[in-house]
Amino acid sequence: MNDAISYWEKKHSSILVRKRIFNGVLPAVLMALAVGQIYAFTIFSERIAEYIGRPQAKVQFAFSLGIFFLGMGAAFFGKIVEKNIRLSAFVGIALFISGLCVTGIGINMKSLLLVDLGYGFLLGLGTGVIYITPVKTLMLWFQEHKAIAAAIPIISFGLGSSLCTLIDKALKNSFDITKIFFVLAAIYVLPMLLGAVLILKPAAAVRAQHKLDALPGAQSGFTYGRLLSNGWFLRAWLFMFLNISCGLSLIPLSKQLMGKVGYEEALITLVITGCGLMNGGGRLIFAWWSDKLARRINILLILLAISLGVMLLSFWPMAIGITLLVINACYGAGFSTIPAVLADHFGMDNISKIHGAVLSAWGFAGLVGNQVSLRVEAKWGLNGVIVMLAFFYALNMLNVLTLRKNAKA
Repeated sequence: MNDAISYWEKKHSSILVRKRIFNGVLPAVLMALAVGQIYAFTIFSERIAEYIGRPQAKVQFAFSLGIFFLGMGAAFFGKIVEKNIRLSAFVGIALFISGLCVTGIGINMKSLLLVDLGYGFLLGLGTGVIYITPVKTLMLWFQEHKAIAAAIPIISFGLGSSLCTLIDKALKNSFDITKIFFVLAAIYVLPMLLGAVLILKPAAAVRAQHKLDALPGAQSGFTYGRLLSNGWFLRAWLFMFLNISCGLSLIPLSKQLMGKVGYEEALITLVITGCGLMNGGGRLIFAWWSDKLARRINILLILLAISLGVMLLSFWPMAIGITLLVINACYGAGFSTIPAVLADHFGMDNISKIHGAVLSAWGFAGLVGNQVSLRVEAKWGLNGVIVMLAFFYALNMLNVLTLRKNAKA
């Protein structure tokens, strides 16, 4: 399984390069760019709330619900990803596109329940399935640079929010909030389907998986129950939960927080677009950095230390824009570095299942981070949110120190 790319493929390097691009990188980017729009919900929530006549906090719950089911989709579809990469891609696309359409129907009917069903349940599940679908595939195509390989779809996911912001800006004058989600569905569906048709695992990896599955007792080697009793996995899960909760305490409220400290609309749009770029850029830079470290797990400590430092900087209110940019980078970096950290410790054989399981933290953080920050900000203002996040970043650093101590690599 470790020698996933055959000798013949290595020998014929030009063929290998084409396969890596057309069966690995291109489909991963096409699908991940689309589903990354989930983080652009902040640009829609005010308009949705105004149109359907409901408080923005109620509308914002669709985002929290979407992140919860994203984590659940990633956690429970890992087995399908291991067995049939194209099936998982088509299932994810069907859920995602139907989620956009149901959200549009909900807005037109002024039904918050349908918005929650569309954006929260269907789109969230579809995003989770698409999110994990290409990760292991790319690590198999680029075994010598696992972190960078895993980061490619995760970077594209981060950039997807910037792409959606630019699409919305271009279409805002032509399509109002009642039509925009149908337009997004039409824009995303063909590139996503092309990605699903193109994506393939290396042939040697598929053969190795078939041989592994044929061994007596092969299916008993991995169970979720065994994983959930593993202390190292639980601490890795806690790292993701805390890092994601902190990020989601700020990201969905970006526009509102900058408005409260006096940022002008043009600057707010610029920072939000920049946040998507930093989210994607942070995933790439930290993944590249982690491939260079003697112990890859140290990258988790580095990104948490940076996050803690920039949170303290934001006690100066006008620095909130800088804080949002840096937190987006470190938030994204947690996602791009964790697959290779997990592979270093557990190996590659069940990494889609293990990666999916650790991403269930994303789901629970989606319910906790955004909602808690809304309440803290309402009661104690921006400084209350800063103190809370600084505390949790410091707590997470202590958690990662224990994770590092017991890591196998």
